[in-house]
Amino acid sequence: MAGALEGIRVLELGIYLNGPYAGRIFAELGAEVIKIEPPWGDPMRKSPPFINNDSLHSIYYNVNKKFITLNLKKEKGRELFLELSKKSDIIITNFRPGTLEKLNIGYDTLRELNPKIILVSSTGYGYNSPYRNLPAFDPIVQALSGLMDSTGYPDKPTRAGMGLLDFVTAAYAVIAALAALIYREKSGKGQFIDMAMYDVSLTLSMQSLIYLFMNHHPRVGPTSLVFSPEYLYKVKDGFVYIIIPTDEAWMNFVKKIGREDLLNNSKYETIASRVIHRDEINNIVQDAIRNLSKEEVVKLVIESGGAAAPVRELKEQFEDPHVEAREMFIEFLLNSHKVKVPGSPFKMSETPGNVRYPGMPIGYHNEEIYGKILGLTKEELEKLRNEGVI
Repeated sequence: MAGALEGIRVLELGIYLNGPYAGRIFAELGAEVIKIEPPWGDPMRKSPPFINNDSLHSIYYNVNKKFITLNLKKEKGRELFLELSKKSDIIITNFRPGTLEKLNIGYDTLRELNPKIILVSSTGYGYNSPYRNLPAFDPIVQALSGLMDSTGYPDKPTRAGMGLLDFVTAAYAVIAALAALIYREKSGKGQFIDMAMYDVSLTLSMQSLIYLFMNHHPRVGPTSLVFSPEYLYKVKDGFVYIIIPTDEAWMNFVKKIGREDLLNNSKYETIASRVIHRDEINNIVQDAIRNLSKEEVVKLVIESGGAAAPVRELKEQFEDPHVEAREMFIEFLLNSHKVKVPGSPFKMSETPGNVRYPGMPIGYHNEEIYGKILGLTKEELEKLRNEGVI
């Protein structure tokens, strides 16, 4: 089944997570994504863990893509890139601002050759930021943007457990590119898209708004300032996260735990008052459920009108009926080894997202891309290879 973006060609100049994840999204949705790497490869290929010398990161973030090598620091490499850009719709890059311009392949150059080209730059701070030249790994931007200050316990901040800003900024970049494609259909014009992880961090941070209104924001650990009870509770066989979102659910809950005496306590009558006294609430709930099982607590809370879930170990995902029903892990055979990668979350009735194959070795599609798109012969490719161009 053809994807929604069939017929759209994307060139990816991406390293590590941000750019490559945007490329993966395009590829899942059916675009032809050509990942352009230097002859020595994306540095992510050297990041552990490895399966038979293949980085799991590269296997996952590069599904469905086509892989070519190209040394953009060589004049012939630049020429080949410009020829490919003439025949493409979108270019995605997460190189530091100014890198493409130093290589003489910046947006002004590209749009002269292809006025319909859409260039998506997805970086840490964007082109017009005073921080544009700073290195920008995900946790670094979490720290600088204040996102890390809203995560953790009262006495210590912590980073999010995954590359949150890498992934979300990549998704924003794809959304912007799809909007640019619609605009191009109306106007015939491409455009330059300047996405910044720092900017995206600010759009995610409700704590920033709390600070603006209250002039402070407390780090509250595994809870929030929205509901109470809302917390990570210890039970006899692990941990359960509980949210009681309404006053009615609270009344039902305290009856089920045998604490009807709390119903007439003015400190706990409303969500707002319970949030103020959340430490007391958390102690009350913890005492009531500490000897119950995860399953018993989840059932009790849901029957009260609240929400709850056991905190599972990552390994439990692989047997989860939801994961199986939604086909969220796909198994491939790569170099005689079985590997699993997450499937596509794009469940669409006519053009669903699709994960067809994992990330492939460096230069795997050189002959196909350079031959079919640019018409180069095997002899010409061998010469370029010997010259260090590809």
